[in-house]
Amino acid sequence: MFALETVTPTPGKMEARKEVRMHRADEERIRAAAAATGLQEADFIRQAALLRAQEVEQRMSLSILPIETFEAFKAAVDAPGKKVAGLARAAKATKGILKDAD
Repeated sequence: MFALETVTPTPGKMEARKEVRMHRADEERIRAAAAATGLQEADFIRQAALLRAQEVEQRMSLSILPIETFEAFKAAVDAPGKKVAGLARAAKATKGILKDAD
């Protein structure tokens, strides 16, 4: 058997269905890979799709900056705040206009 990355499937009854069209050669590759890993084809496909979804989610939540840019960003965040003329007055004037969503 091969060591595989795994994801924890969502617990509960599986109700959603997806149909996939593919080339015969791709189907044969998937069938052989599923057999080699000891998984049913549907489980193999579902696990592969979930792993890919997890990878995309991780990339969407990751920001990559060059080192110089990150250092400049970090310095700006760590720097003491500055008073901006008129900003406190504008904030006070709009108090109560905007409300957080419930």
